[in-house]
Amino acid sequence: MFDHTVVAVHFESPYQPLLDSLSELRKLGTQRFTLVDVLRIDDPDDLSEAHRQEARRRLKQKQADLQAAGLKVDIQQPVGFPAPELTKIGRGYGAQLILLGSRGEGLLREFYHGSTVLELARQATLPVLMERIDPSFGTAYGEVFRHPILATDFSVKASAAHALALDLAERAGKLTVLHVNEAGYHADGQAKLEAIADEVRQRGAEVSTRLESGTPATTIRRLAEKEAGSVVIVGKRGDGPGRDLAIGTTAQAVARNCPCSVLVVPNEQGIWIR
Repeated sequence: MFDHTVVAVHFESPYQPLLDSLSELRKLGTQRFTLVDVLRIDDPDDLSEAHRQEARRRLKQKQADLQAAGLKVDIQQPVGFPAPELTKIGRGYGAQLILLGSRGEGLLREFYHGSTVLELARQATLPVLMERIDPSFGTAYGEVFRHPILATDFSVKASAAHALALDLAERAGKLTVLHVNEAGYHADGQAKLEAIADEVRQRGAEVSTRLESGTPATTIRRLAEKEAGSVVIVGKRGDGPGRDLAIGTTAQAVARNCPCSVLVVPNEQGIWIR
């Protein structure tokens, strides 16, 4: 599924959370990881020779530790801005996933907050997994795929997210499928949800469906909290407002505000392989 994953890290990232996250992906079939520590071109501290050497030393130590744990790991330390560098490496290496944290603690430092996370989601033609760790929400490293939730508008642009959710459901053993019915849209929403549910059952997984009314991003957040979902899977673009943007308004709001992890899936064909 994710044979090769690009992982955004910082040289101060703690080892154990990183190992937990990558070990979970290995269980899903990831064979190779590329750790990327971007030295920001607009940060004089990052570009100092002392910082470069120390960051490189720690990055190589992480590589050695992870390799000792049985993982196949490459490292990259480009100079630039995080979003375009991660996107370029992901495409250049033929990866199937980009993983990053959404908080300063843990996998990444503070500059991956907010606008940089969203800029990566806008630019990337690969699925982007934003691992959000919130102790109050009960999530932990290495449990991202425990309870996946697919949020779908049934559009063609959401078909790659749909397909990936089926694969993850087969491995997790469960999936919740949500459709938010906005005014006048998809009157046959329940029938379409049941069609997806049948696909999930054919994969041998448990499934529950939810047909809700309201604002999609708000409703998705509320359901994730209520169902204790571990990751929301959403298409990068849909057929709702913002469909002509690089990333749809719903995906953008979910990536910014959802309390659990978020997997944003583009539908560009030929760029990544399930």
